[in-house]
Amino acid sequence: MQAAFTRPALWKLDSINKTYAGTWCFHPGPNPTFASICANATLSALLETHLRNNLGPGLSIAYYDLKDGSVLGGASWTNWDAVSLPIGVCTSGRVEGLDNAFSTTCRFAVTDNDHDTASTHAEECTINRPQLRVTDGCYSPPPRRAWFRLDDSTSGILAIVGLVLALPLVGAYRCYRTRLAQWDAKIEGGQGLPLVALGSDAGIGSGSPDVSHPPPARAEV
Repeated sequence: MQAAFTRPALWKLDSINKTYAGTWCFHPGPNPTFASICANATLSALLETHLRNNLGPGLSIAYYDLKDGSVLGGASWTNWDAVSLPIGVCTSGRVEGLDNAFSTTCRFAVTDNDHDTASTHAEECTINRPQLRVTDGCYSPPPRRAWFRLDDSTSGILAIVGLVLALPLVGAYRCYRTRLAQWDAKIEGGQGLPLVALGSDAGIGSGSPDVSHPPPARAEV
């Protein structure tokens, strides 16, 4: 049993056709149905794997091993005997007649050329998003926006968060500088007191006589 596409296929307004370069590509119809919620957890996870294929081969049509989400091959993959069912297949493409509209669908694969079989579409997930990376030439995804731009609301939020986090550090630094200045002032004030005066003050009111200079002896007549 093969999964390779060997003839053009049409399901509703979505078609799969071969290009002049010999590549099978998915062409979503002009009025695709975009599902906002995928009820099947397996297909939902597969959908995200197919969309975030920046580390994969970048195939717009790809078959997946649902046990680990690994890529089995593209539209010409034929080695069904090497894996166990179920197998997942995802197709991505630019919506016909629209420049910036894309559609991606993931479903369970049953056999080759099953795109135009109604039973294979009984359970599938569709979303209006392109892949991050496409290398087979079927379509060109829009360029990724820089994560930090002055006109991007995300950068504004990051700037506000950074300012809020920096305020306690600024306050702590100011407190440190104030305490340091007070400490320097105390040290300078202590250095201005004469040591002799400190020593004489220690002897005032102590009650001990000054024996260093005894009174002169009285002369006897």
